[in-house]
Amino acid sequence: MKFKEHIYDGLIALIIVIGITAYYFLHVNHKSIPANQSNVQSKDESSAQVDNQAVLQESGLISTDLLKTKPTIILRLHGSNTIGGKLVPALAAAYLQSIGSDVIATKPMPKPNESLVLGFLPNINQVVGIEVKAHGSSTGFKSLIGNEADIAMSSRPIKHQENLKLIIENGDMTNAENEHIVALDGLAIVVHPENNLKSITVKQLADVFAGKITNWSQIGGKDAAINLYARDDQSGTYDTFKSLILDKYKQKLGAARRFESNAELVNEVRNDHSAIGFSGLAYARKDMIVAVSAGTGLPAIEPNHFSIGSEDYPLSRRLYLYANKFASSNPHIADFIDYSVSRKGQQLAESEQFIPQKILAKKPENLANFPKQYRQIVKNGSRLSMTFRMRADRAEIDNKSAQDIENLVSFLNSVPYEKIRLIGFSAGESNDLATDRNRALIRSKLLAYELKQRGIQNVEVTAFGEHVPVDSNEDSMGVYRNNRTEVWIFNLTESS
Repeated sequence: MKFKEHIYDGLIALIIVIGITAYYFLHVNHKSIPANQSNVQSKDESSAQVDNQAVLQESGLISTDLLKTKPTIILRLHGSNTIGGKLVPALAAAYLQSIGSDVIATKPMPKPNESLVLGFLPNINQVVGIEVKAHGSSTGFKSLIGNEADIAMSSRPIKHQENLKLIIENGDMTNAENEHIVALDGLAIVVHPENNLKSITVKQLADVFAGKITNWSQIGGKDAAINLYARDDQSGTYDTFKSLILDKYKQKLGAARRFESNAELVNEVRNDHSAIGFSGLAYARKDMIVAVSAGTGLPAIEPNHFSIGSEDYPLSRRLYLYANKFASSNPHIADFIDYSVSRKGQQLAESEQFIPQKILAKKPENLANFPKQYRQIVKNGSRLSMTFRMRADRAEIDNKSAQDIENLVSFLNSVPYEKIRLIGFSAGESNDLATDRNRALIRSKLLAYELKQRGIQNVEVTAFGEHVPVDSNEDSMGVYRNNRTEVWIFNLTESS
């Protein structure tokens, strides 16, 4: 009898164990992600990209295979390879996490430079995807015009003809609600690491890439032919290079090897002792980068966080997302853009080697060419890596400056200071020193007014007109860059 009771008790225990095990696998284990799997992300992880199908499939922990299930596409971003190569996939992964995705994976599509960033949203039990197609800035606007994309990624401003085709449905794409700056970047001029070229002017670059300068000895290098490497015609990187360099001197690109990808171009240059090329700064290695001067007599500047953030570097550029945040019924358009320009989004941009819209302070250096009064004014101050550009024809700040005002106010509210000084410069449009100085003063006073409206006090304004240009005035871009207002901050301990 006791033997039968022991058997009965054992059966009861076995049934309980089986029940607990079944409950675990059905309700817990399918959402569990092992901590040591680096290719699968939890909500708390900061890593933005996952790309390993084997781990997801072998884990057996997801009830619906993320990579085999056809996702619901919630967002389509087409355009620039510079932005879409790694920044937007990283932002897409982080955005999916922010809206509740348990796991994230990046699935390459059949065509190169195309991918799906996938996530599983347990609250709606659905696999969702963000489509990224990075074939060049112009393709993004074509997709936007054809309603094949929700957001266009571009490493250049939208062109007039592109804007005309979008304006009826979206409004003016150059307005603040449509044009969103996600990060800053600089075109890096790259050569082989053993090349002794330290600096080059924009005019020399134009002559080199047009095939007028064909030997390194013509610009101070060794006696060897120059091999040209360039991005392809679909690339916003090439559009920027063409606009800032070739068009400025009415040149056309000579015989060059062309690449759709920044990374591939840089790798090829690194393997060619006679090569010169250009790419986004995020893809260039420091030992390959050459400093660039806007012209003879102007300083040669290396691209870095401060010089690109202030846009003093001659080949600095803005990286854009274009979409009307309020015209579409798709809430993910506005939410993704807002996330991209938020503090978390900008931190992610920095981690991907782009220049975030984050303010740095820097002590003055190499001021020998500046007016004596300027040197006296900035003594004991720190310049901020935020320079405001104004339209030459009237006192109106551009979209980036409008966005920067809010960032500047946030920064100033977080640091102790005694005073702020705004220093205005102009491009010498009127050929009259007094008039140009007055224009620079008015533009800087406009900025002071905007800051005062936001509660910032102790703002002083000075203007120097056309003194100390950062670019030549040979084209509209040079004029635009010289019409600027620098921001300097003076701390209590430094001003005493």
